[in-house]
Amino acid sequence: MPSLTLPNRLIWFAHCPKAGGTSIEKFMVSNWGDAVSHLHWGWDLWWRGGGWRVANPPNSPQHMIWADAQSQLSRAPDLIFAVVRNPADRMASEYRWQREKRRGTRLGKALAHLPFSLWLRVLLRAAQHHPYIFDNHFRPQADIVPQTAQVFHFEAGLEPVIHWLADVTDDTVDIRTIPHALRSTTRTEISPKDRALIGAAFAEDCRRFGYLHPKGKSTSWLDQLAVCIAPLVIFLDRRGAL
Repeated sequence: MPSLTLPNRLIWFAHCPKAGGTSIEKFMVSNWGDAVSHLHWGWDLWWRGGGWRVANPPNSPQHMIWADAQSQLSRAPDLIFAVVRNPADRMASEYRWQREKRRGTRLGKALAHLPFSLWLRVLLRAAQHHPYIFDNHFRPQADIVPQTAQVFHFEAGLEPVIHWLADVTDDTVDIRTIPHALRSTTRTEISPKDRALIGAAFAEDCRRFGYLHPKGKSTSWLDQLAVCIAPLVIFLDRRGAL
């Protein structure tokens, strides 16, 4: 999560994975350069190269939960902001990103070629026991965004974020439409059962950030299969194999 250190204030961006955060990070760096810290864009390659042996916490600086972030900061931020996204859309975006964009291992990419319903159950089950899995990408956004943050919604676009940053920094920034850095060209169909499962897993996100919490039963034979696969996924992720 980038921190922007200015002469008169410290601004913290609570970066929720798959909610436009990479675009915001790149915008911040393009405008403030070295004043932006807590970045490690090559973390995934470092992790695969053995970084998992020493990482503490076991995730990149970009995706720290607030509880971990507080110990990494020299002082409390003056301002905190975040962009949040509908949990179902986040999971669909994560699935596409792992298939199409992620610089993972062949094994990790093979996992993302499971049918969405099975992939979802495996990763949500794994995240229950190993919340740091896949660099905190399956964390509830509520774990990442402190109560005091200025919250923006991805669905409203990223331009309001840029205008807000311009206002609070008193800087002349390049205000323009921000291209989505990790845009996908495909769509993912989400069944009602999958939406109910996502709603249950991210109920706090739905409540806190104003998203619909789909109700319904999500039980299927896929749940039992996920129970069998998830421990292997956790084992491989903890050793940089995905």
